[in-house]
Amino acid sequence: MIHLILLLAIYIWPFGQLLAFTIPGIPFTVYLLDIVMILLTFSLLVSSKRKAIFQTSLSKPLFIFWGVAALSLLVNLRQGIASGLPQTLLYLLRLFIYPSLYFAGNHVGFQKIKTPVIISIIIISLTGLLQYLFFPDMRFLKNLGFDDHYYRLIGSFYDPNFIGAVFCGLSLYFLSSKKYLFSLPLIGLLAFTFSRASYLAFAIGLFYILFTQKKVKMLLLILLLGLIVYLIPKPFGEGVNLARTFSIFSRLDSWRQGITLFIQRPFLGWGYNTLRNVDGSRFQIDNSFIYILATTGLIGFLAFVNLMRKGFMYSTLAVKTLLISLFVHALFNNSLFYIWIMALLWFVLSFDSENSKACKSI
Repeated sequence: MIHLILLLAIYIWPFGQLLAFTIPGIPFTVYLLDIVMILLTFSLLVSSKRKAIFQTSLSKPLFIFWGVAALSLLVNLRQGIASGLPQTLLYLLRLFIYPSLYFAGNHVGFQKIKTPVIISIIIISLTGLLQYLFFPDMRFLKNLGFDDHYYRLIGSFYDPNFIGAVFCGLSLYFLSSKKYLFSLPLIGLLAFTFSRASYLAFAIGLFYILFTQKKVKMLLLILLLGLIVYLIPKPFGEGVNLARTFSIFSRLDSWRQGITLFIQRPFLGWGYNTLRNVDGSRFQIDNSFIYILATTGLIGFLAFVNLMRKGFMYSTLAVKTLLISLFVHALFNNSLFYIWIMALLWFVLSFDSENSKACKSI
């Protein structure tokens, strides 16, 4: 059962926002992936092998972080209610259920799901490419609450920054694994996102490969990415203008607000995902680490950093490269808590030393 639900999650993941729906009476969007994660978590909890499944190198730091996140919400329950308790509890639930991908991946073993993973990557790549070629003007999505994008690859995530992080991380994973035929198309797709945070994350990931594998030729890929970006048609609009400044100042302002909130409640923060209406309006902190500081305080931040440190420590070189790119990207977007990137993060963390041979065979 665990294996089957994990396969379902792998195949659903690349469709992103396309599988979102609303239920009358429920004040938030429901994603099919959320439902599958609940089923996967339940299957792990009722498994006869659950004791062995949950005995991993990351279990203890993960449980500590969960505890701090839940405590931060409990001590700020009034703020949580004011922010909209159903939405707040949903995001806390996601924090608990998405690591089931890590536990299930460890339990099933990568070799058994290698082909579905490749198919999933192909699907997300083709979806993005088809969107860019046939639906380059996606400004109508602004009416649905998304940012308006024109001649940028946004794919099934409806956002160039987040899908850019995925293409960046996966391309670096394959580069580090010496699977260049898998990596090069993803680098091309990355270029079409015009996501500067993703470009920077890619460059730093390449430098990490250079540092660990002594492959100076890898730096040529930065030139390749730059050449593709230069040659791509750029119609009018700020989105394709790499010198745009509005988003920079917007991020700086969100960082300032996040730090201010942290200073006001430094120990346990304002409660996980309780920032709606905290300053009279909903705002997004464009930095996953400042977001954790503001919502769970210094205690939650240290627990989260320790969790990520342990995950990095026990990962293969290819996974470490992918993680570095996600961490860099998370400095400019709240990437690590965007559910499809969170799913990717936890899933690849299951590719630990026990599965290193399987990972090399992809």
